[in-house]
Amino acid sequence: MTLLHMAAGYRQSARLLWLRIVALREAQRTAEPEERRCLEQRIRDLTLLYRDTQATARVLEHYYDRRYHKE
Repeated sequence: MTLLHMAAGYRQSARLLWLRIVALREAQRTAEPEERRCLEQRIRDLTLLYRDTQATARVLEHYYDRRYHKE
């Protein structure tokens, strides 16, 4: 498996995470206050995981690119 294949897998995982975040936001609109707080925490957790997954995919895609500098 190449780094680009791995990056594609991370991108796919990120897409699935984003879809779950969107679904939880939708559920949050009709939730009771206690459930809404739980959903907010879950969304925050998934958002962090989504960002990390995207960043990992980016690093893998550009691993051998000398001009790429991680910001």
